[in-house]
Amino acid sequence: MTADTVIHKAEDMVKEYMSRFDSSHDYLHVDRVRRTALHIAKLNGGDLEIVELAALFHDVADAKYAQNHVRYRTGSEIVIEFLLQSGYDHARARLVGRIVDNIGFRKELGWSSNDDPEFISWRESCLEMHAVQDADKLDAIGAFGVLRCAAFSGARNIALFNPADAPIEGMTKEQYEQQTASGGGSSINHFHEKLFKLKFMMRTPTGQKMAEKRHQFMHDFVDQIQQEYALTT
Repeated sequence: MTADTVIHKAEDMVKEYMSRFDSSHDYLHVDRVRRTALHIAKLNGGDLEIVELAALFHDVADAKYAQNHVRYRTGSEIVIEFLLQSGYDHARARLVGRIVDNIGFRKELGWSSNDDPEFISWRESCLEMHAVQDADKLDAIGAFGVLRCAAFSGARNIALFNPADAPIEGMTKEQYEQQTASGGGSSINHFHEKLFKLKFMMRTPTGQKMAEKRHQFMHDFVDQIQQEYALTT
């Protein structure tokens, strides 16, 4: 199977898979992450085919959209099965699946220095994962990040701004999961609890550079919200 063939098959699968989700996590988001991840990898290294596949599949089995009555399958289970059925190389399919299972703010919150040394070594050295991680974070901040935060809040009926609801400081993985499941908090709190942190979690020089302007844009946006609520502008 040629690289183009497996990419096209993956595109078709992901377009159908993501069609059930709201616009904060649709195929257009996936495609932006793919474009950005390839841009980063070309400048910072990594196998471009692995990067492209991992970017395409990165939101498969996102826990935010898991249905409680259906047995939860991990992203790697779904992705590896799909790639092997498509005739893709087994070792490369497993690498794509492993990357997919480690993309996301919630998952990184759960990382620890006490994790298995092999896993720590891999996550610190896998250039392909770093490219996809940074690309996914970059689409969560800046102008697209503001739009996606509002879109997700609208889809879940989450308050846009509640002055009586303070952000959670130093949010843990457990708190993040609980808040996601309950639909608590507000859009503006989400900036303080997650989005403002992403600039400092970038793994590549290119990601770090690209995050600067987007990070400042979000701060300006939240400052404007605060001024409008305080009637000072």
